[in-house]
Amino acid sequence: MKGQDTIVLNEVETTAQKSNLSSIGKKVQTIDSVTRQQFIFNSVGDILSLNTPVFIKNYGPGSLSTSAFRGGNASQTAVLWNGFNIQSGMLGQIDLSLLPSVLFDDIKIEYGGSSSLWGTGAVGGSIYLNTHPRFNRGFTTIANISAGSFGLFNGSTNIEYGTKKFVSSTRAYFQSSVNNYHYLDTLDKLNQLKTQKHATYTFKGIMQEFKFLLNEKQTLGVNAWYNTGLRQLPVYSYFTSTKAIQADANFKSSLNWVYTGNKFNSSMRGAFFNDILNYSDSVLNIDSKSNLQTYIGENENNFKWGANNLFNAGINFTSYKGKADNYNGIKTLSKVALFIGNKFSFMNNRLINYVSIRTEYFSNGKAPVTGNVSLEYKILKNVSAKLNAARVYRQPTLNELYWSPGGNPFLLPEEGYTYEGDLSYNKVIKHFSFLVSGSAYMRMINNWILWVPTFNSTTPLNIQKVYSRGTETSFKMLYDKNKLRLSFNVSTGYVLSTIRSSTQENGNTTGKQLIYTPRYTINTNLSVSYESLTLTYYHQYIGYRFTTSDNSQWLDPYHYSSLRFNYHADIQTTTNLIVFISCNNLFNTNYAVIAARTMPLRNFEIGLTLSTNKPNKIKPPQNSYN
Repeated sequence: MKGQDTIVLNEVETTAQKSNLSSIGKKVQTIDSVTRQQFIFNSVGDILSLNTPVFIKNYGPGSLSTSAFRGGNASQTAVLWNGFNIQSGMLGQIDLSLLPSVLFDDIKIEYGGSSSLWGTGAVGGSIYLNTHPRFNRGFTTIANISAGSFGLFNGSTNIEYGTKKFVSSTRAYFQSSVNNYHYLDTLDKLNQLKTQKHATYTFKGIMQEFKFLLNEKQTLGVNAWYNTGLRQLPVYSYFTSTKAIQADANFKSSLNWVYTGNKFNSSMRGAFFNDILNYSDSVLNIDSKSNLQTYIGENENNFKWGANNLFNAGINFTSYKGKADNYNGIKTLSKVALFIGNKFSFMNNRLINYVSIRTEYFSNGKAPVTGNVSLEYKILKNVSAKLNAARVYRQPTLNELYWSPGGNPFLLPEEGYTYEGDLSYNKVIKHFSFLVSGSAYMRMINNWILWVPTFNSTTPLNIQKVYSRGTETSFKMLYDKNKLRLSFNVSTGYVLSTIRSSTQENGNTTGKQLIYTPRYTINTNLSVSYESLTLTYYHQYIGYRFTTSDNSQWLDPYHYSSLRFNYHADIQTTTNLIVFISCNNLFNTNYAVIAARTMPLRNFEIGLTLSTNKPNKIKPPQNSYN
């Protein structure tokens, strides 16, 4: 019976409860296990780019990769690792290329603002990256290895051991590439085919997790994650000669205690992050170092009252301590937040309502009081509607406040309102299943921060009001009969994110689309599986992206396709093998996501995954005699 209790506890942990409450009334997309397996050698940014309407600003293989939700920017996205926001307090964003998907058991995207639960930055959407070590599963090993064009090599492993009261999970990964890919230079009429130079990169890391079942109502989790990245930064201009190198080293650790009762559960959580980023250039004689330490402490409590209501409340303390060559000494930024909310359920859970509010105090000023009102209603058996309204904000980062020269300690938080609605229809007809959904949203943000050139530097200013609105659609069809399985998915995004007003002189930006915000995006995939074979075709369309604030220059739209083949075999009852081959940029498209950042032409990758599981032995009951 204790094994069954363990499963229940794992499902109702407070960290999961908080994300479930945040998701009420919002569009939520979970990356399924089949897709995660196909992208197991890729980064989180790669998965989002080809499977969601989220636009990923990709600067090239091994280079910076950031998210842009619904016409926002990377600093307006919350990236949550097991409930902790891992966005940098210096930069206000995180490089998705440093997050290999193999580390996570669950990748979920929540669209819309959630500042009342997650605090600063949860403006356009949130990315959940969760791990789920499992009790009583025995000894499990997973090994992944692949090789590809341009000297690409990937290797990773996951070793997990779980008993009834203890589980250990170890994940390690290594990725490297010479990255000397071919690209087309259309400006050079005599020699268009060129080879990327000075772009080698190496990423590696390890994540260790321990989890203890203290008793039937309490669990304790300990997590540690260390990763490094070393990459050469290519030269993108004929008029400059540099040898830039960026070195990243990140250590993240957390401790999580959870109490789960019949009507009350509580958690005490703490985290420490240490992030190092060094940038050097031997030609330009640059050697810039920065170090950020983050301390987080949080308590959350959930109390079920009545038959259908859940009250939650908590307090969060976060402190940043930054040291950089461009700071005048060590800079700190601390905040204390109090949040409360209540979930109401009516009509046998056909109607669910959640209301929350958050007040926050920062060491450099008080942040706006934020709130959230959301609603879910199951109109018919197959038809559901969601509505959400929220006040959202983003606090200025350490760099925006204290960078020298240019930092502005008098910046105000970006703040505003967001509204969204979603209507979905799902139906199962014999061997077919369908899902059709459509979403609409709008968001108005005041005090938008923009780095503006001044007399001798650039300075961040609260200079714009930005109005974002748009629609998203999704269609999913699945046919599953006997040994044949067909799936077809289409997701579209339409975004207007325009400058409503600006105090910038001679800017000519009012009414213009934000730079690098495509109005149209389309992602499709078609998958055919028969017995152990699976063939999947991915196709993406990205529309015009303006590269100047007055919209006078832009990048042309592009189509991008990839083809992935998987073969799955059960070698023994406890051993599985998956072999894959992929062709990226199938039609050899010459394209750029970001201006002057070249992208590779057609390239290939091949690899395999070998997994084993040795269950715990079940001891037979012992007979007793009087």
